[in-house]
Formats: sequence, structure tokens, C-alpha cells
Amino acid sequence: MTGFTVLDDPAPPTKMPAVALDPAHARRPHRAPETPDTPETSASAAPTWTPDDGASPGHAEFRFASPRTGLVAHGVRARLDVPSWDGPAVAGAAHELLARAAGARWAGEPAPILVGAIPFDPSRPAHLVVPAHQSWHPVVSSGAPADTSEEGPLPVARPEHALPGRDDAVFRAAVGRAVSRLEDGAAEKVVLARTLDVSAPEPLDRGAVRAAVRRANPDAYVFDVELPGDQGHLVGASPELLVSVRDGVLHSHPLAGSAPRSADPDEDRATAQRLLASEKDLREHAFVTDAIREVLRAYVDREEDLDVPATPELVATSHLWHLGTPLTARLTSGTSVLDVVYALHPTPAVCGHPQDAARELIGSLEPFDRGFYTGLVGWADQAGNGEWAIVLRCGVVRGADVRLFAGAGVVVGSTPEGEHAETAVKFSTLLSALGGVS
Repeated sequence: MTGFTVLDDPAPPTKMPAVALDPAHARRPHRAPETPDTPETSASAAPTWTPDDGASPGHAEFRFASPRTGLVAHGVRARLDVPSWDGPAVAGAAHELLARAAGARWAGEPAPILVGAIPFDPSRPAHLVVPAHQSWHPVVSSGAPADTSEEGPLPVARPEHALPGRDDAVFRAAVGRAVSRLEDGAAEKVVLARTLDVSAPEPLDRGAVRAAVRRANPDAYVFDVELPGDQGHLVGASPELLVSVRDGVLHSHPLAGSAPRSADPDEDRATAQRLLASEKDLREHAFVTDAIREVLRAYVDREEDLDVPATPELVATSHLWHLGTPLTARLTSGTSVLDVVYALHPTPAVCGHPQDAARELIGSLEPFDRGFYTGLVGWADQAGNGEWAIVLRCGVVRGADVRLFAGAGVVVGSTPEGEHAETAVKFSTLLSALGGVS
């Protein structure tokens, strides 16, 4: 990334080879059932719905691509504004807003949807809008939704574009203090994050960045969300699906516990098997799956409607091995995806356990505001369907400037060096894309 300036940059590893493991133990990130065209919903809307007069169709860009389907939306017909940003208030207001929007649409227009991003702190206002225009596209082999506004095929980002590394002493110290607090019983796990600021010689082509990151991470959830005000665009490629709901069936695939990939196939395979047997990482992963199971029990009629495998599996991304557990649930009638999203978020995978204690530690140890990092990005419709990924492997782009984010789960036994190295690898997902297009 010649020409970039940087404050503290990790060096991405080399591109990893494909490694054959036992299919029962190694998978790619979970793919939810393919998203269809925007579902038609019944409309019992009041005719008094009016659009947001302060927005035009050319603004409020939103792009969200799962491994197989891409959603592109522009403009703002209405914004979600609620007095209390909690699950029931958000879900109820979203249903009412979508019903009014459905009643006001012209014949032949698709059923309205709600799109946007939810911050790490779910009690703070989310950026959720009913877009003026929306379209669904299959994700094609070039790694981008098949619409003419996307850039054409691009070369895969190469690691030789990496910037020289620099140690983040503040983050290392925070991890050390966190481990001491955990040893004293303050919590069982806390997720700590750090930032990396880089600047290019000229404004970045976000379309090129999206295409590059998709080509390197074909199973990720790629997003580009125009944030309100002058905050810029939230751009990234998350490996983690928090929840998708279609016709009352929920899918989730939490990830917790990671290890860096190796360019050597034998070492890569050995690393994966060590991760699968790591007591520390299995414990970290169990915090997440146990918490999700307890939340989902409130949204199913019977225990057998909830399927949580007893042990995790290996999940491979371009730079990391993860422990992942695919969960499914048949939800109680009338449950909206937003009900579940707000009940689950933030999970121990991005916050810690217990949640209140982990939040307190994050507030005292992280010297910045996460904003939408480790929040959620996705869509919902009036029928309660939707898909939401965790905002990971991401950055906020403002012209030529990018602030990147990366985090790691800290438990008793964690080391500042190990967590620093893990966040360095996580930075490389977006750094490699930036290097390939700059």
C-alpha cells in the first residue's frame, strides 16, 4: 500500500493454501438459506405515512452481500426513530413503519424493507431506514452482486503490499490489566479491541475495495453502509452470521476462538487441530454458545425446537481458523428477527461474559468509542424475516482515510502478545484489500 500513512500497522500473513481436513471438522463460515427476492408482505397500513423529506434517492447507500445474494439499496423513504432502543420497542416500531410504507407504495413496487446498522451498545440509536430503492442480485463469480454499478474483476490483494508493523503498547497493557481483573474474578471473559488509522494519497474507490475483499473472502458477509451525518462509510467483510430468519426458522453461526492460518499446509493442519483441542479456546467458545442457547429458549415453544450442537467445528477463512457452532431454532409464531437480534446482541463473542461486567471492563480499558464496530448490519421485513451479520473485519472510510478495528477475546490464560498477534491478523482482511486497490 505504497503511499499510505499509518499509526500502528500489523503485517498481514501470506495468502493461505487450501488445506484438506476431515469434512466433519472443517467448514467454511455458515451460509444461511439463500435470500429470495424481497418477500411480499400483507399491508394493513395507515395512509398517513409520509417519506423522509430530508433525503434523496442518491444518498444513504446500503450494500449487504451474503455468500450468494446481494442487496443494494439507496435513498431514504423513512427513518426508524423510537423513544427507547430496546428489542420490543425497535421490533414494534419497525413493524408499524414497514406497514405504513407498504400501504403507501405504488403498484408493482417491492415490499418495503428496513436496512442499516446497529451499534455495539444496543441502547444507543441505530441507523435504520426504509430505503427509497432496493434490489437483490445473485453474487457472481467475480465476488460482487451482479449489478452494473459494481466494479469489474480485480486482482486479488497481495501481501507484499503490507505496511510495516508497529507495536500497540496501549492495547498490550489493556490486555494485561484485563487478565489481572479476570484472575481477581471481575468477569470470565472480556473482548478488547484496538484501532488502526491509515490514509491513502487520494480518496478510496469503495467498489474496488468491496470487490477485492469479496474475492479474498467469498464466504463472508460484505457490507458498505453510508453512516448518518459526516461519519463516512462502514465497509467490511464479516465471517460471522449472528442470525437469519426465514418463515419462522432461525439460523445462527457464532464464532469464538481463533488461530492464524499458516502458508505451510502441514503446519496449517496442525494449527487447526490444536485449536479444536484448545481448552482455552473451547472455554471461550462455550461462553458464546451457552449464552445464545439461554436467550433462544425464550423464543421457542419446545426445547426440541432448538438445536445447538454439543461441540464446535472448525471454520476456515483466508487468514484465520475459528471455532464455530451452527445453531437452528423454530421460533414461536409472531417472533420478528429484530426481537431476537436485540435479545442476543451483544453476544460474549464481541463483548464478554457476564455481559454487564464485561461492558464495564471495556469502558475502562478501551480508549475509544466502538460505535458500529462489533455491532450488526443487515435487513428486516414486515413478516419478521431478515439477516444480520456482526460488524467485524471492517473499517470506517472517509475519503482517503480509514479507521480499522479488530478485537480479541481475553480469558484467564490469555497473553498480551497472543491477543496482539490475533488482532494483527484480523486487521489484515481489510488491509490486504486496501493494498490490492491502492
